[in-house]
Amino acid sequence: MNKSRKKAIFDISLWVVISAVAVLVVIAVTMTRAHFQQQEASAVEIFVEKGETLIRSFEAGLQDAADEKSRVFNMQKLLIATAQQPDIDYIIITENRGNIIADSDPSMVGQKYGLDLDIREIAQSREVRWRQAANPEGANTLEVYRGFFPLFLDSPDAKNDPEKKRENLVVYVGFNMDKIEKAVAADTRNTIIRIIVLLLVGSSAIISLFLVQAYRLTRSTLSRMRAFSETLVKNMPIGLIALDDAGKVISCNEKAQDILRLFCPDELGGKDKAVLPVPLQDLLAELPEKGGLLERDVEVITSRDEKRKWETVAAGFTDEESSAGKILLIRDVTQIRELEQEVARSRHLTSISSLAAGVAHEIRNPLSSIKGFAVYLKDRLQSDSEDKKTADIIVAEVERLNRVITQLIEFARPLELKKGKTRISDLVGHAIKLIEAEAHKNNVTISINMAKQEPAMEVDADKIKQVLLNIFLNALAAMKNGGRLDISLGQGKDGFCVVIVDTGMGIAEADLPRVYDPYFTSKPAGTGLGLAVVQKIMEAHGGRIVVESSEGQGTQVSLFFPR
Repeated sequence: MNKSRKKAIFDISLWVVISAVAVLVVIAVTMTRAHFQQQEASAVEIFVEKGETLIRSFEAGLQDAADEKSRVFNMQKLLIATAQQPDIDYIIITENRGNIIADSDPSMVGQKYGLDLDIREIAQSREVRWRQAANPEGANTLEVYRGFFPLFLDSPDAKNDPEKKRENLVVYVGFNMDKIEKAVAADTRNTIIRIIVLLLVGSSAIISLFLVQAYRLTRSTLSRMRAFSETLVKNMPIGLIALDDAGKVISCNEKAQDILRLFCPDELGGKDKAVLPVPLQDLLAELPEKGGLLERDVEVITSRDEKRKWETVAAGFTDEESSAGKILLIRDVTQIRELEQEVARSRHLTSISSLAAGVAHEIRNPLSSIKGFAVYLKDRLQSDSEDKKTADIIVAEVERLNRVITQLIEFARPLELKKGKTRISDLVGHAIKLIEAEAHKNNVTISINMAKQEPAMEVDADKIKQVLLNIFLNALAAMKNGGRLDISLGQGKDGFCVVIVDTGMGIAEADLPRVYDPYFTSKPAGTGLGLAVVQKIMEAHGGRIVVESSEGQGTQVSLFFPR
């Protein structure tokens, strides 16, 4: 939704800019056109006023003469003299039929002019009129014309004198527009330049505003994205370490600091070999130069001498086929892998249990027959014969096999717990009483560290006593030449905890993963079902058992009960 909103804002702003520039163009064109029209109107007005003034002065300058020929001569002379002004192309006077009676160009006298106009109507009017006429010799000509009324023809004497009877005349004054057109062209050029400059400035201002808005929006978006990315990297549940192309650490999040036991701000800029454990260095070294991805579980010995398993992902980045840096993702999966192993072991044990239950059931029937025949033979033989002793051995071995099969069936059968409120310390004390005689015989010292505040637990008391007794007996068996058995009870992170530590011969590292397997035992007369049964009972209670041991240094067994 935010993405579409930002796109809409960007599109709207772009259309606003285009619309504003278009409005500026329209305004500029309108102003230019109005300016042209104003310049043209001003030029026309100047020429019309000048032409009217010239005609009036021309009318006033004509003097009366004795005859018509003299009047025409004076008129022709005045026209020629007046037409010498630089901006006048010609002056023509015609009578009301279009015949030229006087012209600044004497060669034109007697010819026709103005036949395209209503000469008779114009000759009777003092209204000044104008028109543009093409001049083949140069610039256009603005022609001003009206009726021509010399002052001497309007005098009382002229009106009463038949020889001076007024004729209807028309005067034409042609002005050369060359200078005006050049001035207008120069002014127009300057106006266009000013308008273009203003248009560019206005457009630049609008575009600048748009760019500023887009910059602010982009900057705000980048700030939000940066804050989001930093928060995401900081709080992600996976350790992240970034290295540049030279192998220097440039960033790491809090999870990576917690896993690696380092403080990133102090390590930034350090070489990866000086910061990262060797397995991580080897993983980074295996990355291809052109980038790629590697996933692997590595085992690392931490600064606390703890063996941990990390799930790692290393990736390389390239910029135009050259290395641009590397990134490393780390997750501590020690407990997860242990749980996976326990699940796999549980599945294995479940399959073995099902198989064992079936086999035990099939074996028990023939054993009953063998025992019956052995008892029968025993009763028929003499009491002191060797055969009777042999029959006793057969009966004893069959009974031992029956006990083993019974244990196997109990192991394979689902547990039915009879839970009740009880204190674990009471069960520990009861189990210790059962082994005190054997502990004294083996010269084993027992110490108990009870919890200050022990809650009553919801457990099956008989099953938990069986668990404790199995562990205590295993500890005594490992201390034939004496030793110490320490038992501690207390609250743990996940619930109540019982820790049993002996100083016996310990368990070999290769045998440690198999201690829960049925029939695995290091004791010559053992059945190998003790710890398998213990694990099954603890899991039925929702708890767990953890065995830690080193050969020759004793064994620690921890029992965790849920809250």
